[in-house]
Amino acid sequence: MSNDSVEERLTLLERQMRRLEKVTGSETRWWERISGAFKDDLIYAEAMKLAHDERQADRGEESTK
Repeated sequence: MSNDSVEERLTLLERQMRRLEKVTGSETRWWERISGAFKDDLIYAEAMKLAHDERQADRGEESTK
């Protein structure tokens, strides 16, 4: 491990992140860009229902319809 202080390492990391954000154009939060992408998608809705039912079954609960 480096002898650099945590503060120095954090400052470097933040600087690198800002550089990456500029290069990739990802200054906005990724989920804001894709929000609503699956709206009214029946296959996605079914996949989410199946995943929910599976989680409920793992907990020993019955699915709420």
